Amino acid sequence: MLEPSLPVLAATAAIAPLPLRRICSLAAPKTAGLNLPQPGRRAGRFIWNGPNSWLVLDEDATTLAARAGGVVTEQSDGLFLFAISGPAAREILKRLVPIDLRESSFPPEAAAITHASHIGVRIWREGDAFILACFRSFAPALHHALAEAGQAVTRG
Repeated sequence: MLEPSLPVLAATAAIAPLPLRRICSLAAPKTAGLNLPQPGRRAGRFIWNGPNSWLVLDEDATTLAARAGGVVTEQSDGLFLFAISGPAAREILKRLVPIDLRESSFPPEAAAITHASHIGVRIWREGDAFILACFRSFAPALHHALAEAGQAVTRG
């Protein structure tokens, strides 16, 4: 895994750039019993990432490859994560994301591949926070869009 320098992006009350985290992509696993989620879902560290593909959080690629088989690719240095939380989180995100994030439509085990302000993202929940993952090169642009949406929400 590379040790990239993280873009310096300011946190706000609702938007927090997250530190580098281990993320692997898993495709066509050969081992049953991994508890892989169905499309549009998350199960523990496994997040649906498209047909026959999952993101796996907080696991080393070599360990995952030995355990799951299939094609495993290290993604940690290629993705940037943002946590959007607090009472205004849904209001901020609804200005950028074209999917319904109400609790009834996007429960804690939901995951989606979509876009935020024309930037491709994966979105899931961890506790009360929505996590957005984008390619690292788009992180400053997504941060700017999130910050602007946050300011618009607080201005009313």
